[in-house]
Amino acid sequence: MARKDADFPELEPLGEDMFLNAERRCPVVLLQDTSGSMKGDIARVNEGLRLLRDDLMSDRLASQRVEIAIVSFGPVELIQDFVTVDRWVPPRLGADGPTPMGEAMRFALQQIRLRKRAYREAGIPYYRPWIWLVTDGEPTDQWQDARNEIQDEVKAGGLEMFTIGTDSANMDVLRAISAPRPPVMLREAKYREMFVWLSQSLKPVSKAAPGSELKLSPPSAWGDIVT
Repeated sequence: MARKDADFPELEPLGEDMFLNAERRCPVVLLQDTSGSMKGDIARVNEGLRLLRDDLMSDRLASQRVEIAIVSFGPVELIQDFVTVDRWVPPRLGADGPTPMGEAMRFALQQIRLRKRAYREAGIPYYRPWIWLVTDGEPTDQWQDARNEIQDEVKAGGLEMFTIGTDSANMDVLRAISAPRPPVMLREAKYREMFVWLSQSLKPVSKAAPGSELKLSPPSAWGDIVT
């Protein structure tokens, strides 16, 4: 799916999923680095996406409540619009281009705002959205303004922001983006374990009382918290 102009977002007509599935939604944007430097790891990412779906499908309620959208950067593209896991077919991502992380963050945030509007129009309640950013590098564009927008949303209680980087990622940038939550350094390209952890974390979230405190287990099987 081609990227829409981030400056002129439009609300798409409500899909049939909004009428056939009245479950509370748990929206997640997978903000995935697909720049040229990811070529060596992109197969692991694709395998991880399939594992994410399979693991969430083992939980009937989570499969109907968790919605996945995928935004890639290198270039910025809406690969997958929001869809509940029971209707999701994980794509095969490629890797090419620079790392326009700032543009991608702003675009991902706008997709969340559009989805919230759609929920409100359909009368569907929802949990606080997540952005799950994964990168192996650092931004090749201006990212500070997008960081400020995301931080405002986090402080207002409208977003959970997670950043994950490989050992070649700029952790100072990721720390600034996800504060006060520290970034996580992915250990030994363990994308499989990372996506399974994400699934295992989303399952209880999709059943929790709205507004309850987010309690996550440490990512000890796949990453190190960078303080």
